Order: sequence, then structure tokens, then C-alpha cells
Amino acid sequence: MGDDRDRLLDAGLAVVVDHGVRGLTHEAVDAAAGLAPGSAEAAFPTPKVLLEGVTQRCIERELSMAALVTGEVEASADGLAALLGQFAHRALGEDRIVTLARYALQSEAAQNPDLRVHYAVGADEVDTWAVDLVRRAGSSHPERDMGILANYMTGLVFHELALPTPGFDAPARARAVIDTLGWSSP
Repeated sequence: MGDDRDRLLDAGLAVVVDHGVRGLTHEAVDAAAGLAPGSAEAAFPTPKVLLEGVTQRCIERELSMAALVTGEVEASADGLAALLGQFAHRALGEDRIVTLARYALQSEAAQNPDLRVHYAVGADEVDTWAVDLVRRAGSSHPERDMGILANYMTGLVFHELALPTPGFDAPARARAVIDTLGWSSP
């Protein structure tokens, strides 16, 4: 069932992108996944469990995106800027569906406190990794700076989804924020 489960959840991400969270139904997921009617309900018995599963899958896919671009990150401001830029380009390109679903699910979490719990767990995993990376790259205030960089990149990606900039250079934008934060070289 593992493959079908991931297939259903990935289809759920597509449904959220195409029809919003309110369009996330068992029937819509079955159709998007190309599986037999009742498949989504068998795996996720209630609409709440389905929404939680799709949210968790979105977080898993984002963590996977981060892992794919991390590789051997140079512990410097330039290395971090390059990493953030790669992530942004991936979020706007091959993983665009994950990015669009994330924004829709986060909007739902703003109105649904139960859903926030799932985001908090995923955020804690990312924060631990990112704070260490920001520290090694030269920040004297890694917790503060990681929050600033994460929020800036989130807003930048959101803006680029709606209003793409010709010649968009995400690493240069990330480096400009790092420079503004006044980091010293490690």
C-alpha cells in the first residue's frame, strides 16, 4: 500500500493546487490518482485524516527538496546563498506543485488550529538543520538570521509564483539579504 499511499497523497497535493483545500475529497483524490473509487477513503477514512495526510506529504516533499539541493554546502555566505537560490529555483520549477500546495495548506492552517500541529513538527526539523547551517556560514545570530532568511525566501518564492521576474537570480537576492545582516566570514 506504500506506493498507492504516496500516489494518493501526491494526487491530493494536485487536487489542492487545482481545486483548493475545499476541493480535497476522497473522490477527487481517487480520480486524480487514477485509482479505484474508495481507495483514498480506505487509506484515509475521514476528510480530516486525508487533509492531515496531504499536509504531512507536502512537508515530506519539501524536506526532500531541501535534501536534494543541500549536497556539500560550502560553509560560507556564498554557499548558503547558492543553496537558498537552488531551493527557490526548484520550488518554482520542478517542484512547483509542492510549493503551490504548501501555500494553500498554510492558508488553511491559519484557519484550522489542528493543522498547525503538523506544520510545527516539520518546521522544527527544518529549523534545527537550518540554524546550524546559518551559524556555520558566518552568522553571529543564527536563530534570528535563519528566521529572516526563511521568511524572505518564502515571500520571494510566493511573489515569483504570481509575478515572475525576467532573469530572476535567487542566489543574488539571498546574498543581498545576508549582506544586509552583516555576517563576518567564518
